[in-house]
Amino acid sequence: MRGKTTLIVTAAVVATLMIFSSGCTQEEREEIKAERDEAFAERQWDDGVREVNKGLEQLDLFDERLAEAEPESAKRHLEKTSGHFKKALTHFEKAEVGRERQGAIDDLNTGDKALDKAYEDFVAGNIDAAQSQLDKANEHFARAASKLQ
Repeated sequence: MRGKTTLIVTAAVVATLMIFSSGCTQEEREEIKAERDEAFAERQWDDGVREVNKGLEQLDLFDERLAEAEPESAKRHLEKTSGHFKKALTHFEKAEVGRERQGAIDDLNTGDKALDKAYEDFVAGNIDAAQSQLDKANEHFARAASKLQ
């Protein structure tokens, strides 16, 4: 992994130097940008696949613990499975929207978490806290929408 990361960082440094060099045409800048965007999408996709595989491993462990009548351990593995699949979806979404709009995915995820908290507060009867969380969620969703336009 270290070699691949070094290669990506080196390529980014070279690309940046080329952009700032006086002999770089607009066409070359656009080509460099396209290469960086493609590398970003590939990295996100690879990370998503890695998270799916981790999730599947946790799902197998869940099955094993459940068969061994270890419900607490099974529950922890199921929670880990969910976490890995959520991370995978985030990577796949970022690969789809691209490098420049990836922040929209982070805003959507943060807004979703705020909605979950709003629901919990509402169920617990904490209406003011629920409204505060709902306001936070709406701010994140509005930012995401503006980034995706």
